[in-house]
Amino acid sequence: MKVFLAVFICKTLYFLGKRVGKGSSLPGKVALRLFPDVLGCLSLPDMIIAVTGSNGKTTTSELIVRVLKANGRNVGWNYEGSNQTEGVATLLLRIASFSGKVKRDTIVMVCDERYAKWIFKKVRPTVLLVTNLCRDQLTRNGHPEFVEDCLREAIEAAGEGVQLVLNADDPYVAALAFWSGETQDRGTVHLSCNKSLQTKLRTDEPSPCLVSWFGVSPDNIAPPRMGMYDDGAFCPVCKARMVYKYRIAGHYGSYSCSSCRLKRNEPDVEVAIQDRGTVHLSCNKSLQTKLRTDEPSPCLALKIKQPSITNAYNYCAAVAVAEAVGVSVSDSVKALDNYELTGGRVISLPVGGSDSLLLLSKHENSFAYDCSLSWIVQQKKPCTVIVLVDAISRKYYTSETSWLWDIDFDLLADDNVKCIILAGRYVNELAARFAMSAVDQTKIKYVADLSGLSVCLDRNGSGSIYAVTCFSDKTKLLKALYIKQ
Repeated sequence: MKVFLAVFICKTLYFLGKRVGKGSSLPGKVALRLFPDVLGCLSLPDMIIAVTGSNGKTTTSELIVRVLKANGRNVGWNYEGSNQTEGVATLLLRIASFSGKVKRDTIVMVCDERYAKWIFKKVRPTVLLVTNLCRDQLTRNGHPEFVEDCLREAIEAAGEGVQLVLNADDPYVAALAFWSGETQDRGTVHLSCNKSLQTKLRTDEPSPCLVSWFGVSPDNIAPPRMGMYDDGAFCPVCKARMVYKYRIAGHYGSYSCSSCRLKRNEPDVEVAIQDRGTVHLSCNKSLQTKLRTDEPSPCLALKIKQPSITNAYNYCAAVAVAEAVGVSVSDSVKALDNYELTGGRVISLPVGGSDSLLLLSKHENSFAYDCSLSWIVQQKKPCTVIVLVDAISRKYYTSETSWLWDIDFDLLADDNVKCIILAGRYVNELAARFAMSAVDQTKIKYVADLSGLSVCLDRNGSGSIYAVTCFSDKTKLLKALYIKQ
């Protein structure tokens, strides 16, 4: 009776919530309040994939679901983005029968990095992907090392049977395998971006894939633009100085600790960008051994929309998870080739040039902003950049803006950036930050009242339009530009 009532309540509230555009977490919250242990009474499928990390959770989960569905899996996932315990409860209860059997053969759970340990105590995953760990929502998360501690506890809650899929280029993520002990045969899968994505190379020999795939030299790769801090300077395990052979972005790269045994693992699944529309994916021999397969290691081209470092990692992570559950790289590429994401992280803007885009980048997350700004500059096209900060978070109230000083806005000191429009409630804080940057101040326009954004853009905009803001400000920006959603 308990399960029946919990499922009935959740399904009813979810149905009503969908009518008003809400209801992704409230149904689960109510069900758990009435029946705290109900998730333990459900009959769950054997394959449960959990996705967590600072960036890319929702996008990567969508890609994983795409691959699995294309290969015959019946998948349930919390696509609305409610990634705390209540959201996962809503997912499971709304797709369960009244007897408590979850009617899917695979579950993909997007899990908040802080709440993952609590989720795993109720629902243990089979496979756990950690996309990355970086500065994110400092008001609630503090330093990445605090979130790393939370994920260590989450892995312990998941138990020894969980298979880890980790970003090998991120030392904070790699440290999770170090702490959990690779002596336990978890069959951990490591993913990475190929050296062709690196922005600084200090090795004597180029990557073999770099030469054979693209026929280009590492000499053509520009040096990195560093922000105002370096979270990769010290080992997350022992705090000794970290040594890098090269860096890809932020603290990503080929690293090793000068004191302890922490170092970048050789990747099992690797991705590299060839041009604006293609990435290449390969599965290394080490993963074939782990999966006990004789399939030859493919090196396959994949067309994607808006390729960038962040998207390259997202696609690589999706393929790595698919490999871990038995879907080959070639089958993943077939499913993902030219696939257009529905999550809305990159949205075309019908203003300015044909390639004008809204790039959603999480507030309080300097890595996300840096990657978006880097991508804009790499297009090498005359453009106008809008930076909008009007509401810092949609989940909690804060007016703390110190994170603006972590973003490398010097990236916009580029001749192709013809105009920069700073907009929103925190325009003065943005102005103070830009005043300390290398950007030509005569290029900057200020719009505190968003009702004037369209007029300012008409008067001062030039070339393609790139808008950078967060989910919390997405609707406001589109409304200000008279764009229907």
